[in-house]
Amino acid sequence: MLVRHLPARLVSMLSRYLAVILAALLVFYVVREPVNIAVSHLHGHRDAAAAAGDGGGSAASNNVKAGPKVLSFAGPESQTPMADEIPPYNKVYKPEPEKFEAIQDPFPWLTHNSKMPPVLDNNLPPEPHVPEPTPLFIGFTRNWPMLLQCVSSYIAAGWPPADIYIVENTGTFQSNKDEELTLQNPFFMNHTQLNILGVHILQTPALLGFSQLQNYYLHTALQRGWPHFFWSHQDVLVFSDEEVRKKDRDHDHDHDPYATLYERAVGLMRYLGSEDKPPWATHFFAYDHLTLVNRDAYIDVGAWDTHIPFYASDCDMYLRLHWAGYWQPQSEAGLIFDVSAPLDDVGALFRFPGTHATFSGGQTGLDPAHAMYEAELERERDLSAWVDREGETFQHLVHIAQRMQDAKWADQGVFRNTWQALQRGGHEEPFYRDPDGFSAGLDAMIEAGRRVFADKWGHRGCDLLDLGIEAEDAWRLQRDWDLSEGPGSEGGSWGKDWMGGGD
Repeated sequence: MLVRHLPARLVSMLSRYLAVILAALLVFYVVREPVNIAVSHLHGHRDAAAAAGDGGGSAASNNVKAGPKVLSFAGPESQTPMADEIPPYNKVYKPEPEKFEAIQDPFPWLTHNSKMPPVLDNNLPPEPHVPEPTPLFIGFTRNWPMLLQCVSSYIAAGWPPADIYIVENTGTFQSNKDEELTLQNPFFMNHTQLNILGVHILQTPALLGFSQLQNYYLHTALQRGWPHFFWSHQDVLVFSDEEVRKKDRDHDHDHDPYATLYERAVGLMRYLGSEDKPPWATHFFAYDHLTLVNRDAYIDVGAWDTHIPFYASDCDMYLRLHWAGYWQPQSEAGLIFDVSAPLDDVGALFRFPGTHATFSGGQTGLDPAHAMYEAELERERDLSAWVDREGETFQHLVHIAQRMQDAKWADQGVFRNTWQALQRGGHEEPFYRDPDGFSAGLDAMIEAGRRVFADKWGHRGCDLLDLGIEAEDAWRLQRDWDLSEGPGSEGGSWGKDWMGGGD
Protein backbone atom coordinates (compact mmCIF):
# COMPACT_ATOMS: atom_id res chain seq x y z
CA MET A 1 0.00 0.00 0.00
CA LEU A 2 2.89 2.30 0.83
CA VAL A 3 4.33 1.85 -2.66
CA ARG A 4 1.12 3.05 -4.25
CA HIS A 5 1.37 6.39 -2.52
CA LEU A 6 5.02 6.98 -3.48
CA PRO A 7 5.80 9.08 -6.53
CA ALA A 8 6.49 7.06 -9.66
CA ARG A 9 10.02 8.59 -9.98
CA LEU A 10 11.02 7.42 -6.50
CA VAL A 11 9.67 3.92 -7.13
CA SER A 12 11.76 3.67 -10.28
CA MET A 13 14.94 4.74 -8.37
CA LEU A 14 14.40 2.20 -5.57
CA SER A 15 13.90 -0.56 -8.10
CA ARG A 16 17.25 0.20 -9.77
CA TYR A 17 19.19 0.24 -6.45
CA LEU A 18 17.55 -3.02 -5.32
CA ALA A 19 18.62 -4.68 -8.56
CA VAL A 20 22.25 -3.55 -8.03
CA ILE A 21 22.33 -4.91 -4.44
CA LEU A 22 20.92 -8.28 -5.53
CA ALA A 23 23.56 -8.50 -8.31
CA ALA A 24 26.41 -7.82 -5.81
CA LEU A 25 25.18 -10.54 -3.45
CA LEU A 26 24.98 -12.97 -6.35
CA VAL A 27 28.63 -12.23 -7.35
CA PHE A 28 29.86 -12.64 -3.74
CA TYR A 29 28.25 -16.02 -3.02
CA VAL A 30 28.30 -17.57 -6.48
CA VAL A 31 31.70 -16.41 -7.85
CA ARG A 32 34.16 -15.20 -5.09
CA GLU A 33 33.67 -17.87 -2.37
CA PRO A 34 34.18 -20.92 -4.66
CA VAL A 35 37.38 -19.32 -6.00
CA ASN A 36 38.75 -18.72 -2.46
CA ILE A 37 37.95 -22.32 -1.48
CA ALA A 38 39.78 -23.60 -4.54
CA VAL A 39 42.85 -21.46 -3.80
CA SER A 40 42.86 -22.60 -0.17
CA HIS A 41 42.85 -26.24 -1.27
CA LEU A 42 45.69 -25.49 -3.70
CA HIS A 43 47.91 -24.04 -0.92
CA GLY A 44 47.02 -26.92 1.36
CA HIS A 45 48.21 -29.49 -1.18
CA ARG A 46 51.47 -27.54 -1.76
CA ASP A 47 52.23 -27.27 1.99
CA ALA A 48 51.59 -30.97 2.44
CA ALA A 49 53.95 -31.76 -0.44
CA ALA A 50 56.66 -29.53 1.09
CA ALA A 51 56.26 -31.22 4.47
CA ALA A 52 56.53 -34.62 2.85
CA GLY A 53 59.66 -33.50 0.94
CA ASP A 54 61.68 -32.62 4.07
CA GLY A 55 60.22 -35.34 6.25
CA GLY A 56 58.21 -32.80 8.22
CA GLY A 57 61.39 -31.92 10.21
CA SER A 58 61.62 -28.24 9.28
CA ALA A 59 60.95 -26.16 12.37
CA ALA A 60 60.22 -23.18 10.18
CA SER A 61 57.55 -24.98 8.07
CA ASN A 62 55.96 -26.65 11.11
CA ASN A 63 55.71 -23.48 13.15
CA VAL A 64 54.68 -20.96 10.51
CA LYS A 65 50.96 -20.27 10.68
CA ALA A 66 49.22 -19.64 7.38
CA GLY A 67 47.97 -16.13 6.89
CA PRO A 68 44.89 -15.12 4.97
CA LYS A 69 44.92 -16.28 1.38
CA VAL A 70 44.72 -13.54 -1.21
CA LEU A 71 44.15 -14.30 -4.89
CA SER A 72 46.54 -12.44 -7.20
CA PHE A 73 45.92 -12.03 -10.92
CA ALA A 74 49.55 -10.95 -11.68
CA GLY A 75 51.94 -13.11 -13.67
CA PRO A 76 53.98 -15.88 -11.99
CA GLU A 77 57.23 -13.88 -12.10
CA SER A 78 55.76 -11.24 -9.76
CA GLN A 79 54.66 -13.68 -7.08
CA THR A 80 56.34 -13.16 -3.65
CA PRO A 81 57.71 -16.47 -2.32
CA MET A 82 56.19 -17.72 0.86
CA ALA A 83 58.25 -17.43 4.06
CA ASP A 84 58.78 -21.19 4.24
CA GLU A 85 60.26 -21.19 0.71
CA ILE A 86 63.21 -18.87 1.65
CA PRO A 87 66.28 -20.93 2.62
CA PRO A 88 67.65 -20.13 6.09
CA TYR A 89 70.57 -17.63 6.13
CA ASN A 90 73.80 -19.31 7.19
CA LYS A 91 75.85 -16.84 9.27
CA VAL A 92 79.58 -17.55 8.90
CA TYR A 93 81.71 -15.81 11.51
CA LYS A 94 85.27 -14.56 11.11
CA PRO A 95 88.02 -16.09 13.24
CA GLU A 96 88.27 -14.70 16.77
CA PRO A 97 90.43 -11.53 16.81
CA GLU A 98 93.90 -11.61 18.31
CA LYS A 99 93.86 -11.11 22.05
CA PHE A 100 96.23 -8.73 23.79
CA GLU A 101 97.18 -8.41 27.41
CA ALA A 102 95.05 -6.03 29.45
CA ILE A 103 96.24 -2.43 29.52
CA GLN A 104 97.90 -1.54 32.82
CA ASP A 105 97.90 1.80 34.61
CA PRO A 106 100.45 3.79 32.58
CA PHE A 107 101.32 6.28 35.36
CA PRO A 108 100.90 4.72 38.84
CA TRP A 109 102.54 7.69 40.60
CA LEU A 110 99.89 10.06 39.23
CA THR A 111 97.10 7.66 40.17
CA HIS A 112 98.29 7.31 43.77
CA ASN A 113 99.34 10.93 44.42
CA SER A 114 96.72 12.89 42.43
CA LYS A 115 98.99 15.91 42.06
CA MET A 116 101.21 17.49 39.44
CA PRO A 117 104.52 15.61 39.11
CA PRO A 118 107.63 17.76 39.69
CA VAL A 119 109.45 19.07 36.62
CA LEU A 120 113.22 19.51 36.57
CA ASP A 121 114.25 23.05 37.45
CA ASN A 122 115.99 23.52 34.08
CA ASN A 123 112.78 22.60 32.26
CA LEU A 124 110.29 24.76 34.15
CA PRO A 125 108.28 26.97 31.77
CA PRO A 126 108.95 30.73 31.76
CA GLU A 127 107.39 32.69 34.61
CA PRO A 128 105.73 35.01 33.83
CA HIS A 129 104.35 33.56 30.60
CA VAL A 130 105.78 34.81 27.31
CA PRO A 131 103.75 37.69 25.79
CA GLU A 132 102.50 35.60 22.86
CA PRO A 133 99.79 32.94 23.08
CA THR A 134 101.39 29.54 22.46
CA PRO A 135 98.59 26.94 22.41
CA LEU A 136 99.52 23.35 21.58
CA PHE A 137 96.74 21.09 20.22
CA ILE A 138 97.05 17.32 20.69
CA GLY A 139 94.25 15.32 19.11
CA PHE A 140 93.08 12.07 20.70
CA THR A 141 90.90 9.22 19.44
CA ARG A 142 92.32 5.93 20.76
CA ASN A 143 94.86 4.54 23.26
CA TRP A 144 94.99 6.49 26.52
CA PRO A 145 98.51 5.34 27.57
CA MET A 146 99.95 6.79 24.36
CA LEU A 147 98.21 10.12 24.93
CA LEU A 148 99.29 10.30 28.58
CA GLN A 149 102.89 9.58 27.57
CA CYS A 150 102.82 12.31 24.92
CA VAL A 151 101.30 14.93 27.22
CA SER A 152 103.64 14.02 30.09
CA SER A 153 106.69 14.27 27.84
CA TYR A 154 105.72 17.80 26.73
CA ILE A 155 105.22 18.85 30.37
CA ALA A 156 108.49 17.25 31.48
CA ALA A 157 110.25 18.99 28.58
CA GLY A 158 109.00 22.39 29.76
CA TRP A 159 105.84 23.16 27.76
CA PRO A 160 103.43 25.11 30.01
CA PRO A 161 100.56 22.74 30.90
CA ALA A 162 98.07 25.62 30.69
CA ASP A 163 99.00 25.99 27.00
CA ILE A 164 98.27 22.35 26.13
CA TYR A 165 94.81 21.62 24.67
CA ILE A 166 93.78 17.98 24.42
CA VAL A 167 91.14 17.65 21.72
CA GLU A 168 89.00 14.63 22.57
CA ASN A 169 87.91 13.29 19.20
CA THR A 170 86.48 9.95 20.33
CA GLY A 171 82.88 10.37 19.17
CA THR A 172 81.68 9.20 22.61
CA PHE A 173 80.19 12.57 23.57
CA GLN A 174 80.20 12.99 27.39
CA SER A 175 81.02 9.36 28.21
CA ASN A 176 84.61 10.02 29.28
CA LYS A 177 83.76 13.17 31.17
CA ASP A 178 81.02 11.27 33.01
CA GLU A 179 83.45 8.37 33.71
CA GLU A 180 81.34 5.82 31.83
CA LEU A 181 84.26 4.25 29.94
CA THR A 182 87.00 2.07 31.42
CA LEU A 183 90.72 1.64 30.76
CA GLN A 184 90.31 -1.33 28.41
CA ASN A 185 88.02 0.66 26.12
CA PRO A 186 90.01 1.98 23.10
CA PHE A 187 88.31 5.39 23.43
CA PHE A 188 88.86 5.79 27.18
CA MET A 189 90.38 9.11 28.25
CA ASN A 190 90.94 10.09 31.88
CA HIS A 191 89.62 13.63 32.32
CA THR A 192 90.51 13.63 36.01
CA GLN A 193 94.21 12.96 35.43
CA LEU A 194 94.42 15.49 32.61
CA ASN A 195 92.90 18.08 34.92
CA ILE A 196 95.49 17.20 37.59
CA LEU A 197 98.23 17.78 34.99
CA GLY A 198 96.76 21.23 34.38
CA VAL A 199 95.96 20.86 30.66
CA HIS A 200 92.75 21.89 28.90
CA ILE A 201 90.27 19.51 27.30
CA LEU A 202 88.22 20.39 24.23
CA GLN A 203 85.61 18.00 22.85
CA THR A 204 84.69 17.75 19.19
CA PRO A 205 80.93 17.67 18.50
CA ALA A 206 81.29 14.32 16.69
CA LEU A 207 84.02 11.96 15.50
CA LEU A 208 86.11 13.90 12.96
CA GLY A 209 88.53 12.78 10.29
CA PHE A 210 92.07 14.19 10.25
CA SER A 211 91.29 17.06 7.86
CA GLN A 212 88.15 17.96 9.79
CA LEU A 213 90.17 17.94 13.02
CA GLN A 214 92.73 20.31 11.49
CA ASN A 215 89.93 22.65 10.45
CA TYR A 216 88.60 22.43 14.01
CA TYR A 217 92.01 23.70 15.21
CA LEU A 218 91.76 26.60 12.76
CA HIS A 219 88.20 27.32 13.87
CA THR A 220 89.21 27.33 17.54
CA ALA A 221 92.15 29.65 16.81
CA LEU A 222 89.81 32.05 15.01
CA GLN A 223 87.29 31.98 17.85
CA ARG A 224 89.96 32.64 20.48
CA GLY A 225 92.01 35.16 18.57
CA TRP A 226 95.17 33.05 18.27
CA PRO A 227 97.15 34.08 15.15
CA HIS A 228 99.50 31.10 15.57
CA PHE A 229 99.29 27.71 17.22
CA PHE A 230 101.21 24.46 17.53
CA TRP A 231 99.83 20.96 17.05
CA SER A 232 101.26 17.51 17.69
CA HIS A 233 100.47 13.87 17.08
CA GLN A 234 99.71 11.78 20.17
CA ASP A 235 102.15 9.03 19.19
CA VAL A 236 105.28 11.11 19.81
CA LEU A 237 107.70 11.26 22.70
CA VAL A 238 109.56 14.57 23.12
CA PHE A 239 112.50 15.86 25.14
CA SER A 240 114.26 19.15 25.61
CA ASP A 241 117.80 18.59 24.39
CA GLU A 242 119.84 18.73 27.57
CA GLU A 243 123.02 18.32 25.52
CA VAL A 244 122.21 21.12 23.11
CA ARG A 245 125.65 22.71 23.57
CA LYS A 246 127.27 19.76 21.84
CA LYS A 247 125.42 19.91 18.54
CA ASP A 248 123.29 23.04 18.08
CA ARG A 249 125.60 25.55 16.45
CA ASP A 250 122.83 28.10 15.93
CA HIS A 251 122.00 28.40 19.61
CA ASP A 252 123.13 31.53 21.44
CA HIS A 253 125.13 29.89 24.21
CA ASP A 254 126.49 33.19 25.52
CA HIS A 255 123.09 34.59 26.45
CA ASP A 256 121.15 31.35 26.95
CA PRO A 257 123.31 28.33 27.69
CA TYR A 258 120.30 26.02 27.73
CA ALA A 259 116.86 26.38 26.18
CA THR A 260 113.95 23.96 26.47
CA LEU A 261 111.97 22.61 23.55
CA TYR A 262 109.29 25.17 24.37
CA GLU A 263 111.67 28.14 24.52
CA ARG A 264 113.28 27.19 21.22
CA ALA A 265 109.85 26.75 19.56
CA VAL A 266 108.80 30.20 20.76
CA GLY A 267 112.09 31.61 19.46
CA LEU A 268 111.36 30.12 16.02
CA MET A 269 107.90 31.67 16.05
CA ARG A 270 109.37 35.11 16.76
CA TYR A 271 112.03 34.61 14.10
CA LEU A 272 109.41 33.82 11.46
CA GLY A 273 107.43 36.90 12.40
CA SER A 274 110.30 39.33 11.93
CA GLU A 275 109.92 41.92 9.17
CA ASP A 276 112.63 40.61 6.87
CA LYS A 277 111.11 37.13 6.58
CA PRO A 278 108.86 36.07 3.68
CA PRO A 279 105.20 35.17 4.32
CA TRP A 280 105.12 31.79 6.01
CA ALA A 281 102.45 29.18 6.68
CA THR A 282 104.03 26.24 8.51
CA HIS A 283 107.16 25.46 10.47
CA PHE A 284 107.93 21.77 10.80
CA PHE A 285 109.78 20.18 13.70
CA ALA A 286 110.57 16.59 12.67
CA TYR A 287 108.11 17.04 9.79
CA ASP A 288 104.64 17.57 11.29
CA HIS A 289 105.11 15.51 14.45
CA LEU A 290 105.26 18.97 16.02
CA THR A 291 104.04 21.80 13.80
CA LEU A 292 103.75 25.56 14.10
CA VAL A 293 100.84 27.02 12.08
CA ASN A 294 100.21 30.53 10.79
CA ARG A 295 96.40 30.50 10.98
CA ASP A 296 95.64 33.15 8.34
CA ALA A 297 97.81 31.51 5.68
CA TYR A 298 95.75 28.33 5.95
CA ILE A 299 92.49 30.27 5.81
CA ASP A 300 93.77 32.16 2.78
CA VAL A 301 94.12 29.01 0.65
CA GLY A 302 90.84 27.43 1.73
CA ALA A 303 91.94 25.35 4.73
CA TRP A 304 92.08 21.54 4.67
CA ASP A 305 90.18 19.60 1.99
CA THR A 306 87.76 17.43 3.97
CA HIS A 307 87.10 15.25 0.91
CA ILE A 308 90.59 13.87 1.60
CA PRO A 309 89.98 12.82 5.20
CA PHE A 310 93.28 11.12 6.14
CA TYR A 311 96.41 10.14 4.21
CA ALA A 312 97.33 12.49 1.33
CA SER A 313 95.49 15.34 3.07
CA ASP A 314 98.84 16.75 4.21
CA CYS A 315 100.22 16.58 0.66
CA ASP A 316 97.22 18.48 -0.65
CA MET A 317 97.36 21.14 2.09
CA TYR A 318 101.09 21.81 2.06
CA LEU A 319 101.25 21.83 -1.74
CA ARG A 320 98.49 24.43 -1.97
CA LEU A 321 100.33 26.58 0.59
CA HIS A 322 103.54 26.19 -1.43
CA TRP A 323 101.84 27.18 -4.68
CA ALA A 324 100.35 30.22 -2.94
CA GLY A 325 103.87 31.42 -2.16
CA TYR A 326 104.04 30.61 1.55
CA TRP A 327 107.35 29.62 3.12
CA GLN A 328 107.33 26.32 5.04
CA PRO A 329 110.73 25.78 6.66
CA GLN A 330 111.75 23.15 9.18
CA SER A 331 114.33 22.94 11.95
CA GLU A 332 114.90 21.36 15.35
CA ALA A 333 113.62 22.62 18.69
CA GLY A 334 114.32 19.49 20.71
CA LEU A 335 114.23 15.73 20.36
CA ILE A 336 111.02 14.27 18.90
CA PHE A 337 110.51 10.54 18.46
CA ASP A 338 107.76 8.76 16.52
CA VAL A 339 106.79 5.76 18.67
CA SER A 340 104.14 3.03 18.74
CA ALA A 341 104.25 1.94 22.38
CA PRO A 342 104.07 3.70 25.74
CA LEU A 343 106.63 3.34 28.45
CA ASP A 344 105.59 0.76 31.02
CA ASP A 345 105.64 3.59 33.56
CA VAL A 346 105.34 7.16 32.24
CA GLY A 347 106.78 8.35 35.58
CA ALA A 348 110.24 7.58 34.18
CA LEU A 349 110.00 10.85 32.23
CA PHE A 350 109.98 12.76 35.53
CA ARG A 351 113.06 10.87 36.80
CA PHE A 352 111.39 9.28 39.85
CA PRO A 353 113.92 7.06 41.67
CA GLY A 354 113.17 3.40 41.03
CA THR A 355 111.05 4.09 37.95
CA HIS A 356 112.81 2.45 35.01
CA ALA A 357 112.33 3.32 31.33
CA THR A 358 111.11 0.09 29.73
CA PHE A 359 108.41 -0.64 27.17
CA SER A 360 106.35 -3.55 25.82
CA GLY A 361 106.38 -5.46 29.07
CA GLY A 362 109.72 -4.65 30.70
CA GLN A 363 111.89 -4.65 27.57
CA THR A 364 114.55 -2.08 26.77
CA GLY A 365 114.50 -2.71 23.04
CA LEU A 366 117.93 -4.32 22.80
CA ASP A 367 118.41 -6.53 19.76
CA PRO A 368 119.96 -9.92 20.64
CA ALA A 369 121.27 -10.15 17.08
CA HIS A 370 123.25 -6.93 17.43
CA ALA A 371 127.02 -7.35 17.69
CA MET A 372 127.17 -5.23 20.84
CA TYR A 373 124.20 -6.89 22.53
CA GLU A 374 126.12 -8.36 25.48
CA ALA A 375 127.94 -5.09 26.15
CA GLU A 376 124.68 -3.12 25.97
CA LEU A 377 122.98 -5.61 28.26
CA GLU A 378 125.76 -5.23 30.85
CA ARG A 379 125.48 -1.45 30.61
CA GLU A 380 121.74 -1.69 31.28
CA ARG A 381 122.40 -3.79 34.39
CA ASP A 382 124.94 -1.30 35.72
CA LEU A 383 122.56 1.59 35.10
CA SER A 384 119.69 -0.16 36.90
CA ALA A 385 121.23 0.40 40.32
CA TRP A 386 121.67 4.11 39.55
CA VAL A 387 118.03 4.44 38.47
CA ASP A 388 116.89 2.82 41.71
CA ARG A 389 118.71 5.53 43.67
CA GLU A 390 118.55 8.63 41.45
CA GLY A 391 116.04 8.05 38.67
CA GLU A 392 116.55 7.78 34.93
CA THR A 393 119.29 9.71 33.14
CA PHE A 394 118.59 11.91 30.14
CA GLN A 395 120.92 9.85 27.97
CA HIS A 396 119.20 6.58 28.81
CA LEU A 397 115.73 8.01 28.21
CA VAL A 398 116.84 9.17 24.77
CA HIS A 399 118.33 5.74 23.99
CA ILE A 400 115.07 4.04 24.99
CA ALA A 401 113.03 6.49 22.89
CA GLN A 402 115.26 5.80 19.90
CA ARG A 403 114.76 2.05 20.34
CA MET A 404 111.00 2.61 20.56
CA GLN A 405 111.09 4.53 17.29
CA ASP A 406 113.25 1.85 15.64
CA ALA A 407 110.76 -0.80 16.80
CA LYS A 408 107.89 1.14 15.23
CA TRP A 409 109.58 1.35 11.86
CA ALA A 410 111.02 -2.17 11.78
CA ASP A 411 110.05 -4.17 8.68
CA GLN A 412 109.49 -0.89 6.81
CA GLY A 413 106.87 0.19 9.32
CA VAL A 414 104.28 -2.36 8.26
CA PHE A 415 103.12 -2.72 11.88
CA ARG A 416 103.57 0.93 12.90
CA ASN A 417 99.88 1.55 13.63
CA THR A 418 99.07 -1.61 15.58
CA TRP A 419 99.06 0.45 18.79
CA GLN A 420 95.70 1.91 17.74
CA ALA A 421 93.83 -1.38 18.25
CA LEU A 422 95.52 -2.88 21.32
CA GLN A 423 92.56 -2.26 23.63
CA ARG A 424 89.70 -4.72 23.22
CA GLY A 425 87.34 -3.98 26.09
CA GLY A 426 84.29 -1.84 26.74
CA HIS A 427 81.67 -4.14 25.21
CA GLU A 428 78.86 -3.02 27.51
CA GLU A 429 79.86 0.65 27.61
CA PRO A 430 78.34 3.59 25.69
CA PHE A 431 79.23 3.98 22.01
CA TYR A 432 81.06 0.64 21.87
CA ARG A 433 82.77 0.00 18.54
CA ASP A 434 84.48 -3.18 17.48
CA PRO A 435 88.22 -2.28 17.21
CA ASP A 436 88.76 -4.21 13.98
CA GLY A 437 85.54 -2.83 12.51
CA PHE A 438 86.57 0.71 13.43
CA SER A 439 89.95 0.19 11.76
CA ALA A 440 88.27 -1.27 8.67
CA GLY A 441 86.09 1.82 8.39
CA LEU A 442 89.14 4.09 8.63
CA ASP A 443 90.96 2.06 5.99
CA ALA A 444 88.03 2.50 3.61
CA MET A 445 88.06 6.27 4.19
CA ILE A 446 91.83 6.41 3.69
CA GLU A 447 91.50 4.60 0.36
CA ALA A 448 88.64 6.86 -0.72
CA GLY A 449 90.64 9.97 0.20
CA ARG A 450 93.59 8.89 -1.90
CA ARG A 451 91.24 8.30 -4.83
CA VAL A 452 89.91 11.84 -4.41
CA PHE A 453 93.45 13.25 -4.32
CA ALA A 454 94.40 11.28 -7.45
CA ASP A 455 91.33 12.49 -9.34
CA LYS A 456 91.81 16.05 -8.08
CA TRP A 457 95.38 16.29 -9.40
CA GLY A 458 95.32 13.63 -12.12
CA HIS A 459 98.15 11.68 -10.48
CA ARG A 460 98.56 8.86 -8.00
CA GLY A 461 101.04 10.22 -5.47
CA CYS A 462 102.22 13.35 -3.70
CA ASP A 463 105.16 14.18 -6.02
CA LEU A 464 103.26 16.82 -7.96
CA LEU A 465 106.11 19.37 -7.86
CA ASP A 466 108.33 17.00 -9.84
CA LEU A 467 105.68 16.90 -12.58
CA GLY A 468 105.14 20.65 -12.88
CA ILE A 469 101.56 20.45 -11.66
CA GLU A 470 100.24 23.75 -10.24
CA ALA A 471 97.34 24.91 -8.06
CA GLU A 472 95.13 25.93 -11.00
CA ASP A 473 95.32 22.38 -12.34
CA ALA A 474 93.00 21.04 -9.63
CA TRP A 475 90.20 18.93 -11.15
CA ARG A 476 91.30 19.90 -14.70
CA LEU A 477 93.86 17.24 -15.57
CA GLN A 478 93.13 13.92 -17.21
CA ARG A 479 94.31 10.92 -15.22
CA ASP A 480 97.90 10.02 -16.08
CA TRP A 481 97.15 6.33 -15.57
CA ASP A 482 94.72 3.82 -17.02
CA LEU A 483 91.89 2.92 -14.65
CA SER A 484 92.29 -0.68 -15.76
CA GLU A 485 95.61 -0.59 -13.87
CA GLY A 486 93.78 0.11 -10.63
CA PRO A 487 92.03 2.92 -8.77
CA GLY A 488 93.75 6.12 -7.70
CA SER A 489 94.52 4.73 -4.26
CA GLU A 490 96.77 1.98 -5.64
CA GLY A 491 100.06 1.95 -7.50
CA GLY A 492 101.63 5.20 -8.62
CA SER A 493 104.15 7.01 -6.42
CA TRP A 494 102.44 7.20 -3.04
CA GLY A 495 105.79 6.48 -1.40
CA LYS A 496 107.10 9.94 -2.31
CA ASP A 497 106.39 13.03 -0.24
CA TRP A 498 105.16 16.40 -1.46
CA MET A 499 108.59 18.03 -1.10
CA GLY A 500 110.05 15.68 -3.71
CA GLY A 501 111.51 13.08 -1.35
CA GLY A 502 112.11 9.52 -2.42
CA ASP A 503 110.44 6.29 -1.39
